[in-house]
Amino acid sequence: MKWKTKDADVFLKSGEYVDSILIPLTPVNFSHEFKSSVTMSEYTELLTSEIERQLHGRLFLSPNFTYVKNESSLDLLTSFLEHVKNSGHFKHIFLMTSDVYWKEFEQQLSGQLFWVPALPLETMDEKYKLEVIKEQVKPLFQLIFTDWQRSINS
Repeated sequence: MKWKTKDADVFLKSGEYVDSILIPLTPVNFSHEFKSSVTMSEYTELLTSEIERQLHGRLFLSPNFTYVKNESSLDLLTSFLEHVKNSGHFKHIFLMTSDVYWKEFEQQLSGQLFWVPALPLETMDEKYKLEVIKEQVKPLFQLIFTDWQRSINS
């Protein structure tokens, strides 16, 4: 499910089945790291869209958490994650990024961080790009399923 009105209606009617949220973390930088931040954002968007497509009905895809790297980035994300937790809707919180910046704070985040280095996709054929994305999400599915299984067994 995505951050769209029609999906919001379905979510409100059957929210007990949608116990997971996937939050894309996307950097914005208009200076020397401009192209890099665009590449990371694009790649993260493709990965999260594919995960949502395959897990539609069990996982909610959040709007992007867009940030500028500075001393308040962690505080802003922490506050956002608290809001998500306090909503009572989501038992499982997954964060997706191509920005290694967040690895430093992984233990402080309430949620499982997936860091996948961005591949330069702009020169790839669309068909090949889709194949690459599908291959990249396979190990992420395993991590998600493991988290779900762990909560069933506890």
